[in-house]
Amino acid sequence: MITLTKTNLYKNPNTKTTYIQEEQTSEEITAQEYRNITSADTLKFFRRLGGTESAQYSYTCDGYTITFLTSTSPDKQKKTIREFSFS
Repeated sequence: MITLTKTNLYKNPNTKTTYIQEEQTSEEITAQEYRNITSADTLKFFRRLGGTESAQYSYTCDGYTITFLTSTSPDKQKKTIREFSFS
């Protein structure tokens, strides 16, 4: 069972580097959906569009996998943080 916690942030208009949380959702996803979200081809595709994709790996019950994925839009105004919890 994989739990995805997705946090959407938008740029604070008063500063250069801070973001304000817009919404946070949590849902259960399948192993196939996890592989689609975190595959190397998916990350490369969004990087080619101009966005920033940053993945953090850590040891879980499924092995050494991505547990934290940060995506930033090409215009740097929106950021999405995805946290994966394995059980």
